[in-house]
Amino acid sequence: MTDPQIHAGGAGKSVSVRQDERRLVGRALACWEEVRGERPFPDRNDFDTVFRDRLDGSIFLVAIGGSEDTDHVVESDNALIEALGLDPVGRKVIDVLPSATEKGLSFCRTAADLKKPIADVGHFTNAEGEDVYYRSVLLPLSDDQVNINYLLGAFSFKTVN
Repeated sequence: MTDPQIHAGGAGKSVSVRQDERRLVGRALACWEEVRGERPFPDRNDFDTVFRDRLDGSIFLVAIGGSEDTDHVVESDNALIEALGLDPVGRKVIDVLPSATEKGLSFCRTAADLKKPIADVGHFTNAEGEDVYYRSVLLPLSDDQVNINYLLGAFSFKTVN
């Protein structure tokens, strides 16, 4: 077994300090709090204008539908793509996110229903047969400041071969 490699950050950036994996979740939550300011939630526009710059390479966006069967990934940076071993864009959350596929849990639906950030940590085997350990946080976004229509996900991982 080789040493775990931690992936967090922009395109192809790997970091060698385990603390960076944990820091991404905290950094994403702090950014979410700052961006929402006095509003209940940040909105979809904030994903493109703020979160993408500050959390480059480690975020994804989920569109929340009427049920978990319609929730789907609409954007994904490299970290989630590399971890899964496939591009999740256009796919249902229940078919691609580790908590849904491995544990049958819909943390996306929970974050949307509770209108609160939800953290997730776990492991899975990706499409390439690698063991992947991950941390993520799902942060609610609302264009009308009442209904959650998107979730911002921040994702970091390490593989163990």
